[in-house]
Amino acid sequence: MRTWLFLLQIIVLLTTALLPVFATNNDASDTTTYTKPPVVVVAQRPMSAASDETFRSRDLDLLPRMSTQDLLRVVPGLVITQHAGGGKAEQIFLRGFDADHGTDVNINVEGAPVNMVSHGHGQGYADLHFVIPELVERIDLVKGPYFAQYGDLTTAGAVTLHLADTLPSNIAKIESGLYGFFRGLGILSSKHDATHVYVGGEIVTNSGYFDVPQGLDRMNLIGRTHTVLSKDLALTSTAMYLTSSWDASGQIPERAVGNGLISRYGSIDPHEGGQTSRTTLQIALEEKGMDPFSVRASFTDYRFQLFSNFTFYLNDSLRGDMIEQTDDRQVVTMQVQKSFTSEWGSIGAITMIGTNVRYDDIATSLFHDSARVRLSTTRGNTIDQTNIGLFAQQTVLMDDLTIILGLRGDYFRFLVADITTSADEVRGVMSTFLVSPKITLTYSLNESAMLFANSGFGFHSNDARVAVTVPNSTTVPRAFGSEIGARWADRTIALSATAWMLDLESEFVWIGDEGTTEESGRSRRVGIDLEARVQTTHWLTIGGNATFARGRMRDLAEGFDRIPLAPSITLTTFASVSLSWMSSAVRLRHIDTRPANETNTVVASGYTIVDLTATIPMSSMISINLQCENLFNTQWRESQFDTESRLQNEPTPVSEIHYTPGTPFSLRIGVSVAGW
Repeated sequence: MRTWLFLLQIIVLLTTALLPVFATNNDASDTTTYTKPPVVVVAQRPMSAASDETFRSRDLDLLPRMSTQDLLRVVPGLVITQHAGGGKAEQIFLRGFDADHGTDVNINVEGAPVNMVSHGHGQGYADLHFVIPELVERIDLVKGPYFAQYGDLTTAGAVTLHLADTLPSNIAKIESGLYGFFRGLGILSSKHDATHVYVGGEIVTNSGYFDVPQGLDRMNLIGRTHTVLSKDLALTSTAMYLTSSWDASGQIPERAVGNGLISRYGSIDPHEGGQTSRTTLQIALEEKGMDPFSVRASFTDYRFQLFSNFTFYLNDSLRGDMIEQTDDRQVVTMQVQKSFTSEWGSIGAITMIGTNVRYDDIATSLFHDSARVRLSTTRGNTIDQTNIGLFAQQTVLMDDLTIILGLRGDYFRFLVADITTSADEVRGVMSTFLVSPKITLTYSLNESAMLFANSGFGFHSNDARVAVTVPNSTTVPRAFGSEIGARWADRTIALSATAWMLDLESEFVWIGDEGTTEESGRSRRVGIDLEARVQTTHWLTIGGNATFARGRMRDLAEGFDRIPLAPSITLTTFASVSLSWMSSAVRLRHIDTRPANETNTVVASGYTIVDLTATIPMSSMISINLQCENLFNTQWRESQFDTESRLQNEPTPVSEIHYTPGTPFSLRIGVSVAGW
């Protein structure tokens, strides 16, 4: 109720303050030189790898979505799963990686990092819920560690979200669905001289399909200005705010459902859940043209509190094993990038240089709780973490051959202080520097076909508490990747195939749920990515993508070398229809059964889910939207882990699959109003 009242106050304040502005006839006062409506050219950007892609709003509209996290499903081979009530960042799978919540996938919004390093729940924790999905104009994807501008956490790949600079009109949307789902969205847009402005927000509430309602309550606010300073120069500023709270049923043990202790949608500890908030401010100065230049800066204030119980009564037979993880931080970033074009006779060249700086001021703790009441402190630290990166990339353009040489250098400094009085304190200072060379070759066979070869070094940093505890050469574990591929496309068909491999160096991993470290050895993943898209008629497009991967630990004996939860097959297919009276899409997503432990004696079940979306325009301004997840009501498991736990009346612990049940048939219907 407090959220609703607060939202109402925000709406009233914004409406009162902005009504005179948005009621103004914008055309009447347009006297600036740069006031012509922008001409938008939609085309594929030049590719540097067979797995390099861009997805625009028309692709994103085909996805059922409750949040921006769901837009990640457009990335070929990327699978996300939710297991904590809808407010926690999703688990990510990509190219044979169980990337947890983002450890091996760099996610950013126009250069501002989403991943949280040295996070209270897990390294690289990436929560995209602070972005309103309708405002995402484009998603850029690169797979592998081949591109110099992408630094920390770019091993499996990097995903960049771009927000719309301008909106053609105001937007209002209301959605309602099964299991108590409600979503409201309102965006006001205006143009004054050379400045475009839009402000708005969304609210989401959802009880969920669990026996214990998840009580998701989320609010987002945004304000964005885009000012054209000259023909090729623009200044953009953005402010985004998120607040969210939820309850969760957690991962439940198979035996509890099998013996009738709880239902499939029940819970062992009904007090799981959490709350989070994020305020992000961004500013960007961009010069386009032949020699583009950009300066980007961001500031984020972040709060996180998560209550979980994975082992139930394994460690504390009376009060239970609930843990509370907290993370409070401020993040400051800056990125500068400049490109120069030149000619060497018949050879063209593009030189790109840049730097990025990131500083995190973190306070993070781990507590033993019972029913969200703190009993003791397991771990508490303050962390100062600094990353300074320098990168350069030289592109050489010949007739049919393009060579891209990249070099990146990164400096890390970790400063950790212990704020507890425990005997096993974690504190210290550690710094390191590493260099990552990269190379890309592309060859154009003809107007339709291109060949690609990529190779390079990347890395993901470890938690700062690991860095100061185990200060060795793997504090920032390296990755080495290579791929070869081909693309072929004409007016109606696009095909691509990529064969790839990725090696990870030995590393220590911080186990946030326990406040301890765990060593893992070297790993190798090899695989093939396949994609196809066919526009069979002017109104029907069909397509799909598949990733086949094989991952093994290199320092373990055969039969004991499986990588837990690493998928070997992910598959997505779709068919989309675009008619004057309706647009619709059907999507199938699949992940195979995979090992849940190193010996493959416990497995995580695969699943195949079909989703449906449809939009029916009722007039030039009003449309009806339908989103259906799990169209055939398949019974599936969304997140799965091999966990040792003990129920309250059990004499000994049991190790088996613990899972979060996947969404049953879910239907949401909405009304959108635009053009006013």
